[in-house]
Amino acid sequence: MVALRQIAHSFGGVAELVERTKLNATTLYRTLSTQGNRELRGMAALLKATDIRPAVQPIRKAAR
Repeated sequence: MVALRQIAHSFGGVAELVERTKLNATTLYRTLSTQGNRELRGMAALLKATDIRPAVQPIRKAAR
């Protein structure tokens, strides 16, 4: 979440992202808050608006 807050700031803050994501400011503030409500819808919209695609990869075991 810290990284997403920094990314949001670099994209002009919540005001700019409201326009890009078509979500209301309250939803974005809650999504980016340290104790807020992190709904998948808000996070997905934020990631799409900032052109970020997270990846999940398996952890490989170290060679013995």
